[in-house]
Amino acid sequence: MVRIIFRHISGTRATEVDIVTIGAHRELILGRASSAAVRFDPRGDGQVGRHHARIIWDTTHDTRFTLTDLGSRNGTYVNGRRVDEPVQLGPGDVVRLGALGPEVAVAWEVVSDIGPAPQLC
Repeated sequence: MVRIIFRHISGTRATEVDIVTIGAHRELILGRASSAAVRFDPRGDGQVGRHHARIIWDTTHDTRFTLTDLGSRNGTYVNGRRVDEPVQLGPGDVVRLGALGPEVAVAWEVVSDIGPAPQLC
């Protein structure tokens, strides 16, 4: 099992943490929609689209994740660079939704049902 950890750096949720377990769906949405796995404030985080970006887990490799902008008006940035095509995420990468939007630091952990403690990546 893999859990993605989102540490909110800026925006209305600054200092908060979301931990999302990746299951059978292998993907999650970042945005303002109530259905988004990582939700942002519709009023306070105006740079964020309803379905702003998607993260997909490559199940052939426990720690490979790809981020894609979903045609957002304000863009998606990884470590300060605008994402124009899918980009592989690394532990500690900072994702910003919109040129002046909220930022989250991304990490993950692989958790086995039986065995040693989780391995933080």
